[in-house]
Amino acid sequence: MARMVQTVGLAVGGRPGSRLLRQLGAAVERTTVLSRVKALPIPATPRVRVLGVDEFAIRRGRTYATLLCDVETRRPVDLLPERTADSLVAWLAAHPGVEIICRDRSSVYSEGAKRGAPSATQVADRWHLLQNLTAAVEKTAHAHRACLRKAAEPLAAPGADQEPDAPGGSPIEDGLPPSDPPGNQLLARTRQRHADVLELLDQGHTMAATARILGLDPRTVKRFATEDLENMLASARDRRPAKIDPFKPLLQARFHSGCHNANQLFREIAERGYPGSHQSVRRYVATLRSGTADLEERRVVPSPRQITGWIMRSPSSLSEDEQQRLKQVMESCPDLSIARELAGDFHAILRRRSGQADLADWSQQVLEHGSRPLQGFAAFLQNDWDAVVAGLSLPWNSGVVEGHVTRVKLIKRRCFGRASFGLLRTLVLAQPP
Repeated sequence: MARMVQTVGLAVGGRPGSRLLRQLGAAVERTTVLSRVKALPIPATPRVRVLGVDEFAIRRGRTYATLLCDVETRRPVDLLPERTADSLVAWLAAHPGVEIICRDRSSVYSEGAKRGAPSATQVADRWHLLQNLTAAVEKTAHAHRACLRKAAEPLAAPGADQEPDAPGGSPIEDGLPPSDPPGNQLLARTRQRHADVLELLDQGHTMAATARILGLDPRTVKRFATEDLENMLASARDRRPAKIDPFKPLLQARFHSGCHNANQLFREIAERGYPGSHQSVRRYVATLRSGTADLEERRVVPSPRQITGWIMRSPSSLSEDEQQRLKQVMESCPDLSIARELAGDFHAILRRRSGQADLADWSQQVLEHGSRPLQGFAAFLQNDWDAVVAGLSLPWNSGVVEGHVTRVKLIKRRCFGRASFGLLRTLVLAQPP
């Protein structure tokens, strides 16, 4: 009976375990289930040769702890109640023999590993390196949005070539980015918020106080305070086009030719594949009647995130349309073309595990020819060079630790966040994964 109570408690926790045991014919309170679980002996820490280190949140944004795993056996070996270098140093001193330490780019664990096991080889996780490179490529795409807008192609209206040119209508000019539509609320709100944030900060308010006054998230305030207004406006202009946008040239031509009935116009574009609602057509026709409609063709400008995804993904995974659009982006922006080549070379180094031989040359090319964000990434690698080279040369990585962090999160949620650290440690270490 005691073994059954312990097994159920390890599997589902105290309160759910008590309910399950009642169905099995054992009336046991949740406190008894938890006391049996807490009485389980923690397995002795084995000798670890390849150690994986990562953090997890006890209380997100406030309290963090450390998870240690044996990468070779793929099992957790200990939980530390802190995320500090001193706690890792103390654990390594009590458990000698660690030869390789897999970690992310955290300076806390880098310092702890250097002090606690100076002879051990530190390995930077490859996934985090790719994440940092992706962020640098996306910043490059953000910085070159203007040349993408100039080279963007206007949306073609399905069946628009079947309609005659509108008499007296002005032709749509190509080559220049569209001006801001009249009454665009998103652009107006972006300008106003940018001005409000800068005004409050100039008055001496902190970012937290500014966020409270304006009712914004602190991260939003930080973005308005640090990012250039033109970049934010360009990002707002490059939002995903509405369903009606490809059909606006046709609606304009029909309207200027004398058809002002929104119902008739809706039926005509619906026959040509318009997937949107009747209300969208009515609203746009109303702007044509009032003379406030934007008569410029909206241009297809891929977002920086889209461009980053095309660059960082394998070419074989891209569709024909994505390959064509990426080719247009590369032809319109030389810096993005260089960023794509450098990102592809970094992927090749990662796949071949040739960091020891090729990473130095790649870093030099980035510093000479890459964009400013990529140069910042390459310079950042210099601060942790030995661990980065090891991460791109050795077969070890932190994937096992990341998986166990997910498992710890599952156990925390199962306990509704009320379990003490001691009980959480028992649930993680005493139960086989």
